[in-house]
Amino acid sequence: MHSLSPYCSWVNNRLPALRFNLLAKQKTDGIIRGQVLSISLEASKMFRWRGRAQVEEMPSFLELPIRLNGLAGRVDFFTEFGSLLGVRGEVIYVEVNPLGSFINEVDHVTVITTKGQYDFVLKTFSSWGLLKWFPLWIASYARANFSVSGKSRLKNELRARIALEKAGVKVPCLYCYDMKRMKAMYEFIEGENLDEQVKTARKNDNVENLEGTYEKVGLEVAKIHSSGYILGDCKPANVIQSSNGQLYYVDLEQARSGNKRLSGWDVCEFLMFTGRFFLLPKKARKLCEAFLRGYLEEGDKKVLREAASIKMSQPFVGLVSPAVIQSLRSLMLEYAE
Repeated sequence: MHSLSPYCSWVNNRLPALRFNLLAKQKTDGIIRGQVLSISLEASKMFRWRGRAQVEEMPSFLELPIRLNGLAGRVDFFTEFGSLLGVRGEVIYVEVNPLGSFINEVDHVTVITTKGQYDFVLKTFSSWGLLKWFPLWIASYARANFSVSGKSRLKNELRARIALEKAGVKVPCLYCYDMKRMKAMYEFIEGENLDEQVKTARKNDNVENLEGTYEKVGLEVAKIHSSGYILGDCKPANVIQSSNGQLYYVDLEQARSGNKRLSGWDVCEFLMFTGRFFLLPKKARKLCEAFLRGYLEEGDKKVLREAASIKMSQPFVGLVSPAVIQSLRSLMLEYAE
């Protein structure tokens, strides 16, 4: 499997020409670090370069004229756009398989060429996918206003990528998207999410091995909050640890800026979704204490007081053991003092 360049992000534009962006993360000839450039690819394949001023409000990525729909067997798609996607060699075969549960509507796209194998993640933001947000609707008791329409969730992800990268947090590269069909194609991260790691650690009775990872996640969530952003759906399943130990944040459909009060929801949700794997609080507290230690390196104690409130923990009644809920609320209050 080849490692794809994380530098490319592509720009959607309503003009007939294809457009994409390069986010230069290191100095190259004529490109300043961090500068965003727009490339217009006309039918004649001639390039024209021009600088773009700002992308903070919402980055726009390449909207492909061949839609991101029915990619299984689409050798023509990856042949035409392979160079833009980092695919090298003659495309031989394209396979698409579900990744995770059917509700998530996430597919693993494998492209086989004469040069090797390339992997992508194709995500759909459809109305059917709203089933996965049912628990978050319940969380309205916590006064968290969640986005439910496919387009708004896709836009949230586009904006969040820029914000999280600025905060020093890793996210998979987003290569392109199709706003009409509400699909997006991402870099495939080889690794395991923290949900699965917690399950394994509980089974093997070695949850202490995850304390370092949880402490790092706490620090990074604090950095995100300090930048003025919240994740909205902050849980272990949405943090992937790659094979080289790097942490990547995925499923940013509910991320947004300008609502610091909901930082408490991020913390509460992460701890409660960790606690749901345990009937008794002892082992859950070990992991959650590590998270809180990391969080307070850059985070605000006021956020922990908000996270410990009854309105924040109420949506998890029935999902998490009552003893664990009470213990984690007490733990957050201890660290908030």
